[in-house]
Amino acid sequence: MKLNKLLFVGLASFALMAAGCAKHEVTTDSGMTKHSAAATHSVKSMASKPASSSVYFAFDSANLDAAGSATLDGYAAWLNDHGGITVTIEGNCDQRGSREYNLALGQQRADSVKAYLVARGVSASHIDTVSYGEERPACSGTGEACWAQNRHADIVSR
Repeated sequence: MKLNKLLFVGLASFALMAAGCAKHEVTTDSGMTKHSAAATHSVKSMASKPASSSVYFAFDSANLDAAGSATLDGYAAWLNDHGGITVTIEGNCDQRGSREYNLALGQQRADSVKAYLVARGVSASHIDTVSYGEERPACSGTGEACWAQNRHADIVSR
């Protein structure tokens, strides 16, 4: 009796999982079927989101280099494909310089990333910027290797 209950629960669980994973199809006016927008959107979102969400900068600079541009090209394409997504660009600096200077430089870095994305067709109304200056270090040590990790702008999806 106990084995029958266990078998029933297992089969019921499997049936629910299979039903939840089923593809939803919609018939168009032409009689063709296509996957529902929700199912396609979720698969597309996961498959095409860029792996990196950070852009790094040289010391005392808000200029993008080739690696940063390549990262942002991928993000621009992804954001253009997913128009409803909004992001915040967080500008960061290493610990050298005054607090005020680093807040200003972090803002310049965030604004530089935003301008690049907008130039590639991303709606400016879907992008916010903020500067954390030196307040959120990725690396708390000293030396160029550590400081280089702290000179970045992060793209955070909301």
